[in-house]
Amino acid sequence: MVRLSKTYGRLLFVASMVCTAALAHAGAYKWKDAQGNWQFSDTPPPTGGASDGRGDVQQVALSNDFADVKVANKPPIANTRRNGGPSIALDNFTLRLDVANGNNTNIGRAFSGKNCAQSTGVQWEDGIVDLKGKVAEQTVAERFRNFGYSFAGVESENIAALATLHLDAELLAMKMDTCDSISMGNALGPGSRAYIKIRWTLRRNVADEPLFRGISVGAFDAWHPGGMTKGVILKALGNATDNLLGDHAFVDILTGTSPERASAFNPVDVKLVVVRGDGGGTFRGNSESLLRSAVTVRTARGHGSGVLIDASGYALTNAHVVGSNTQVQVMLDDEMVDARVVRSDSRVDVALLQFEPKGRPAAIISRSEPRPGDPLYVVGTPLDLKLSHSVTQGILSAVREVNGARLYQTDAAVNPGNSGGPVFNDTGELVALSVSGLVNADGASLNVNYLIPISRALAAVGANGD
Repeated sequence: MVRLSKTYGRLLFVASMVCTAALAHAGAYKWKDAQGNWQFSDTPPPTGGASDGRGDVQQVALSNDFADVKVANKPPIANTRRNGGPSIALDNFTLRLDVANGNNTNIGRAFSGKNCAQSTGVQWEDGIVDLKGKVAEQTVAERFRNFGYSFAGVESENIAALATLHLDAELLAMKMDTCDSISMGNALGPGSRAYIKIRWTLRRNVADEPLFRGISVGAFDAWHPGGMTKGVILKALGNATDNLLGDHAFVDILTGTSPERASAFNPVDVKLVVVRGDGGGTFRGNSESLLRSAVTVRTARGHGSGVLIDASGYALTNAHVVGSNTQVQVMLDDEMVDARVVRSDSRVDVALLQFEPKGRPAAIISRSEPRPGDPLYVVGTPLDLKLSHSVTQGILSAVREVNGARLYQTDAAVNPGNSGGPVFNDTGELVALSVSGLVNADGASLNVNYLIPISRALAAVGANGD
């Protein structure tokens, strides 16, 4: 998804041509008219400029203000992970032009006439030249995918919400020249060239500290007869994206070799004792005990849900709930208890917490997976802390592949705050964790919600046991 604060969520073309002094690769003529205004042309004025008495005609050599913008290209580093690694979504494309905050800023020139001698200025008013709708996002996504990275969200904004990593792009500078009559030897025709400068910020979640922040530049040169005149900004954007993928500091985060990722938590050897069921109970018959295994996880920026899986005090939640925190709080009834983040896997979106459980029972793990049509019970703390231990019921709608991850789809309501909470089958055994719910623009549920299979969640944190 691509949102733009100054253009109501879409990347639009709004540029104006402002007549200014003519520029030339060859000679140009300069004189003052009767009103005292400087005039430029590739031919001298009919009167020679002397009749107005305001100055002699001067022949001058001018060059355009874009000439020969070059960038140092970095070869993109291909992803060697077989599954593509963590999925990435482009969340925002924001204007940050240096001059006048992007308003009425000259971004280049439109040349015409013999030898491109005359020109008008191309002024920025709002938006991005020839980046309409999702075209910018598609360009970035294509470059990532070409080199083996998992890029989400181009087809659906709801799918982008499930991405593991979130990328913001800020447009810092842009230049573009066009000419309808470039002359080289015996050839004559249109051409263009473009330059773009972007600051990229990568986060796990919107409120987290950046994992990476850096700048890349890109250029595209079609300044020759028959060169393309449309889409050059997109070509420059593609080049800037390639240069981002050539930055080892950025790529190391995507491939899991970054020192920052390795030291975010200090994993300790944990022997988890989880108990697996025999399918002999019912959710309704054991609901009191099952609800007590569910917990609320609170951080400085909000809350989520979790489930106790080891009676000694280990619980699962989503990695996006804890973010970059190493300490959170868990609400047991009305009491807040300090909890330590023992492990966190942002790729699977699972985190393991440790705290004093105060006698609470652990959930029983199902030995089998649910099948489409089977009833499911989602437990958590939707929207508000006062709504802890809420239960919604639905069915397993399907098993889906989403951004390379195998997830369950359900029509049971999953609201903000449910993330990381337990999902039980009809026998009262734990089969999944809530991870996300799709909503429309008004925040209403679309009844298409996703769950992480419990076997995948346990494997992500290295859980063992019977």
